Amino acid sequence: MAVNVERAEQFVQLINESMSKLVVVDFYSQTCAPCRIVDGVLEELSQTYGSVGFYKVDVQRFGEVAAQCQITATPTLQLFRRGRKVGEVRGASKPAIISAIDAALQDSAPAASAYGVHGHADITSTVIATQSECLNQNDDFPLANVFKADDSVLESDVDEQMVLHVVFNQPVKLHSLMLKCADDVGFDDAEQGSETQAVEMTEETYQKGGVVGLRFVRFQNVHSLSVFIEDNLGGGDVTALQQLAFIGTAVNTANMSDIRQGEEH
Repeated sequence: MAVNVERAEQFVQLINESMSKLVVVDFYSQTCAPCRIVDGVLEELSQTYGSVGFYKVDVQRFGEVAAQCQITATPTLQLFRRGRKVGEVRGASKPAIISAIDAALQDSAPAASAYGVHGHADITSTVIATQSECLNQNDDFPLANVFKADDSVLESDVDEQMVLHVVFNQPVKLHSLMLKCADDVGFDDAEQGSETQAVEMTEETYQKGGVVGLRFVRFQNVHSLSVFIEDNLGGGDVTALQQLAFIGTAVNTANMSDIRQGEEH
């Protein structure tokens, strides 16, 4: 059967739980007759879908959570996977609920690891590209390129150094960074601003996938991150970076802008 959320913090926990499995949240009201129908449906489905987490949120007790999730009527079921909303059903239609769950499961390949880092996900989608910036970038090869799944690159302009300032749409726990260089060009050091950590990137690092671990305990509530790229492996005047990915876990969903972005797709 579905588990009742008893604290707002528990909602944050179940969103984190969605990093490893599909989570279905039933937003209900005590005075809503169709909501009682959904209760029976979820009790049955919880026996059928053993790998899915089922939860219930009372919109009268947790109005702020309901507002963040843009709940305007009950019953409304929202489906979460990897920290993002991947589906929504309004009303008590059992076929519609089953269809949404099946679609989300088909769309949700197991994500036990991201770039070989077990227990964490690729959370690059939480980056707000429009609020992030790179000092000394070549405007023809801007920062936004490193967040695309293609061969476009970020390049420095007047010399090999760059400062990347990346903003997230919610607090995150950063476990690792993944950097992919363009061709044979790489980096020697990256230095984070507020909680400094120097990282040496070598050719061997890139050959092994370009993943560098962070001091996880020092990156537990990250809203933004600055990365200083001091040098490159080739020793040239231009530093080029093809991809930058962030590996970790969402801390909470107070902003919930990633959920709204999910609704647009």
